[in-house]
Amino acid sequence: MGLLQIFFAVIFGCASLLVAFQLMNGKCLQLVYKYDESANHQKQQQEAKAREIAKLASAVTFAFFATDASLLFYELGQTMGVPDLATIFSLVCDVAMVAFLITVVRLYVKLVGSKDPKAKFKSSNVRVTVFVLAQCALLSLMAVVF
Repeated sequence: MGLLQIFFAVIFGCASLLVAFQLMNGKCLQLVYKYDESANHQKQQQEAKAREIAKLASAVTFAFFATDASLLFYELGQTMGVPDLATIFSLVCDVAMVAFLITVVRLYVKLVGSKDPKAKFKSSNVRVTVFVLAQCALLSLMAVVF
């Protein structure tokens, strides 16, 4: 059972790291932001807003990766019979989960703190919510598996 858990942790970790780097570099912005096609004159503002949201979403994804990696090393410590390694990475996992929570809260404070009253219900906020909920579901699945 331990090898299957390690395999899924590596797959989730690699995928999350790839998505985080893509968001940080300004690619795959459609994951977290939907451009308003009716406002072509505001294209640069929308691009700047999308990049800002993408950087915060990449921070959330890096925190997800840190949690995933610490769960992986926790499982390796358990499998190899090294309780000290498992204990250390159990604590690292706790810190990574707190970092994940802080980055999610920071992302939503940025979204809700918009000065535009219509912006609170834009489809971009729905995309970010689905993105974060998918990561929360994956973390819950990994917590149950580990």
